[in-house]
Amino acid sequence: MKIEKIIITLFFNFVFSQSWVKDQLNDRQINQAINSYNSGRFTATQSILNKILQERKNVNREPAVALLIKLQIALNQTELVKETSKKFFSEFPMSLYQKNVMESLGDFYVNQANYASAYRMYLRSKKLNLKKNNYNDRINKKLLKLIQVRIPVSTLNELIILELDEESKNIHNLAKANTELLNGQPSEAAKTLSDIKSKNLPKIFSPLFEDLLKAAFSPPLDILMVGLVLPLSGEQSEYGKAFLEGFAKASRNRKKDKNQISVIIQDTKSNDLQSVKIVKNLNKIKQLSALICPLFDHTSLAVVSSLGDSNIPVLLPNARKENLVQVYRNTFLTSSTIALEAKIAANFAVKKLKLDSLAVLAPADEYGEIQTDSFIKEVDRLGASIVATQWYSGEPKNLRRQFKHFRDVAFNLNKKEDDFENILGMNIDSLDALFDISSEDFFDLPEPEKKVMTSSDSSKIILNSIQGIYIPLKSSDVEYIGPQIPMYNFNTKIIGNSNWQDIETLKKENIGPHLKGMHFTASYRFDVADSLFLNEDYIDDFYRGYNTSALLSNLNVKDKSRPEINIALSDLIHHEGLGYFYSSSLNDRNINSALQILEFDGRKFNHVGVFKNDSLDTSNNLNF
Repeated sequence: MKIEKIIITLFFNFVFSQSWVKDQLNDRQINQAINSYNSGRFTATQSILNKILQERKNVNREPAVALLIKLQIALNQTELVKETSKKFFSEFPMSLYQKNVMESLGDFYVNQANYASAYRMYLRSKKLNLKKNNYNDRINKKLLKLIQVRIPVSTLNELIILELDEESKNIHNLAKANTELLNGQPSEAAKTLSDIKSKNLPKIFSPLFEDLLKAAFSPPLDILMVGLVLPLSGEQSEYGKAFLEGFAKASRNRKKDKNQISVIIQDTKSNDLQSVKIVKNLNKIKQLSALICPLFDHTSLAVVSSLGDSNIPVLLPNARKENLVQVYRNTFLTSSTIALEAKIAANFAVKKLKLDSLAVLAPADEYGEIQTDSFIKEVDRLGASIVATQWYSGEPKNLRRQFKHFRDVAFNLNKKEDDFENILGMNIDSLDALFDISSEDFFDLPEPEKKVMTSSDSSKIILNSIQGIYIPLKSSDVEYIGPQIPMYNFNTKIIGNSNWQDIETLKKENIGPHLKGMHFTASYRFDVADSLFLNEDYIDDFYRGYNTSALLSNLNVKDKSRPEINIALSDLIHHEGLGYFYSSSLNDRNINSALQILEFDGRKFNHVGVFKNDSLDTSNNLNF
């Protein structure tokens, strides 16, 4: 009997041990899946989750399905997301992970530009979280960004009626007031805001609440209705969302506005055909005074080509190729053009910096060629010289060939200058020239010993014969080119385009001290950002959105008609926004000629002035 007890005890210990080991392996698997997902290794995540889900009795099946939904959202697998979500709620109706799945579905609907559904999902996830902890803070951040887009009033009215929680009701009213302001209904927004009890509003919403109060109770303005066509879903959605955030921010800052902007927002889904279809439909709405289309160049071309003989003004904040103006006569390039930017850089280099020998280093693509051609033409026109031009393709990780060529050119220029100075500096005594001098007197003199300079010796010489190098790089190239410039010992001025405006890269120890004093042109100055939780990668889109809204809000127009908007933009001499200026070009009234000159002092960017129609304004009254 005793032996039997021992055997039974050993059996149970063995079974328990096996179960414990299996649980440990299962936990390790789900943790590996989570770590892989967080690291962006989605293929590895998929493989691990498939192994877990093959076992119907796996203890981690529940969190695995929840993670699978997040993975499918990240991979943009729309139908699979819907299918897996249904399976999750059917299989685990009382799951503790429901709040996480609701949050994931909120993210899913944001990607689909279905903001009303996203709003509902985030609210449900928040209510399912019974603990008042950091999770609620995370959801509140998402709600804050979402309500600034434009949740339909009908959806919010329905939620307000059914809502029992005071905090949630306040958030609904905040979202409703924001939508009413975007619809050009400040009096309605004021009524809605009066229903908000600020003591029950989370602190994160307080700045928005204050902005809405100021906007709603400001004196009433005339309504200017515009169509906003931008990507809010698909691969370009981050650009569109940042633009919209900036646009909405400006619409709430109505200190000196002359017009109240009412917006019809349309999502292009990052698709050219969808963009054209939307623009054609909006053009039929006679109440619309203008269209704003922050789209990429190829999409912008498709859009303006579709308008034919329409008279609606189309503002293109992103497009920077001047041929778009020739396609449709009422196109306005509010960020100037890359050709004009290069021309201004050349003008500044020659006329203000007094440089007369310049080199160019540019990417071998369409944009690089346009900027290089424009720069060289202006340098030639002003009488200075381009002594070398070099191109690069792909990621400029190693520009040894290009910079070595610049050194060879600079070295030869130095040699020519020395030879020229020797010739000019030679003194001939006219009296000595009267005497006969025998050449035999010199034949026995030893020849001076010539020192041969090695390549390693020559590379150490600091060369200054190339007085300036123009580098119109791409935005992703700063981190590669910046560290290479100091390696080649040039005493030269670096002149760049707006893509040099990357303060974090330029401030690095191996770059900043060597590029101190460089100048570059820019349409926008980004170091005065005012966007909550905005990803720095899209700060320029935020600025474009903010300043496009501010530009239209400050136009001098009475009847708000399309022809009047066209004339007002064409004749606009000076507008000053947030790190931005607008002045119609004398050569083409549909192009913004205002470009800023910024100087890098090794730590930060300083304003030099603003070029408007080839004239540099450095007056102290500019708002820098």
